[in-house]
Amino acid sequence: MEGWKTDKFKNQIQYKSGYTWSKEQERKVQEPLSVRVLTVTNIQKELDLSEELYLQSVSDKDKKEKAVSKDWCIAVSSNGNRKRIGNAVFIKDDTDYLFASFLTAFKPKENSDILPNYFFRWLSSHDVQERITSVSEGTTGLGNLDIRFLRNMDILYPEKHEQTAIAAMLSKVDEAIAAVQGSIAAAERLKKSLMQNLLTGRMKPDGTLRKKDEFYVDEKFGRVPVGWEVKKVTEIADYVQYGLNQASSENGKTPMLRMNNIVKGKMMNAPLVYVELNDSLLQQYKLEKGDILFNRTNSLDLVGKVGVFELDGYYVFASYLIKVKVSKDNNPYFVNYALNSYPIQCSLRSKATPAVSQANINSKSLRNTSIIIPTNKKEQDEIVSRINNVDNEIKNKQQKIATLERLKKSLMQNLLTGRVRVKENK
Repeated sequence: MEGWKTDKFKNQIQYKSGYTWSKEQERKVQEPLSVRVLTVTNIQKELDLSEELYLQSVSDKDKKEKAVSKDWCIAVSSNGNRKRIGNAVFIKDDTDYLFASFLTAFKPKENSDILPNYFFRWLSSHDVQERITSVSEGTTGLGNLDIRFLRNMDILYPEKHEQTAIAAMLSKVDEAIAAVQGSIAAAERLKKSLMQNLLTGRMKPDGTLRKKDEFYVDEKFGRVPVGWEVKKVTEIADYVQYGLNQASSENGKTPMLRMNNIVKGKMMNAPLVYVELNDSLLQQYKLEKGDILFNRTNSLDLVGKVGVFELDGYYVFASYLIKVKVSKDNNPYFVNYALNSYPIQCSLRSKATPAVSQANINSKSLRNTSIIIPTNKKEQDEIVSRINNVDNEIKNKQQKIATLERLKKSLMQNLLTGRVRVKENK
């Protein structure tokens, strides 16, 4: 291709290893003279600083040589998940951070024909990441970056002005993705606020707040809106049913939902296992839209998960799930939101009892769990509609991110191979 060159990684790119420390140096909070260190956890699709680790007694030499500096790529070089090997973030500005020994830093050499931004895009491309994963070396259960392989890889690159244009175009897509992610975060906060206010009755479905004289006092729940009642699950359900105790089968045709299928209050159809069932068992354990599934056993942070079923087709559910069939006088989606609210989740998990290495919540505890609920189903419907509108907005934005991610992948495949050419001023 006109204006494009190929050279070995080792001729163009320098690298350095991260910092190794002792347990005694670690601090969970920043102290005088301590230095923050980036670990594998911080290397996600972008630099994630939500988890912090600080080190004491770091020499001035190491502070300089192991620093997270501008124009370097910090990549995962050792991990239990081999697909994480080679995952990298680009450092735009100098920092006081160090980076850990399970990470490796890369940067074009001073006399390199390759720009730092372009190199990061090349390193992050699907083809390069797949090749790095396929040759990662294993020791003691860990995958490790094969530096020798990497150093002998060929890098295809255009003139610097085209590198700049390619990097700028991909950055624009990243900015668009970040903007949508920001709006999703805002919608999530709105949903949380709506759930806190609508499900407690502090806010009416029309958005106005109830006055003091529109509440009565309940011994357990405190202020409850007039026209609402405290109801046990057993009082708003036609029945509560344990799931199917049957092993999955390679020849099975009926999908069986498990705990992993409960995601943010909904039942998802991935991943799936299948079972072989006769018609009688299928009819006995078949799910219908609006059925609520409750995870009765697992670790304490997972037990009590609740999700509503709204998938098309025939599905059954596993033995460690409990199905709640809400009566026709109540909206199952309201009940699902109520059971997923923070106070009720805390109440459910407080009832968990140890069972060997797992926690367990039995059917009786679930049936006796109380929620507050409008007696008028129309009000339940209106509340569900308001929360669902935000859920649908979040779903649409997630689909937009998926579209942008596909666009980015396509651009990287075409721009970084020269199949599509781009000029700097375009």
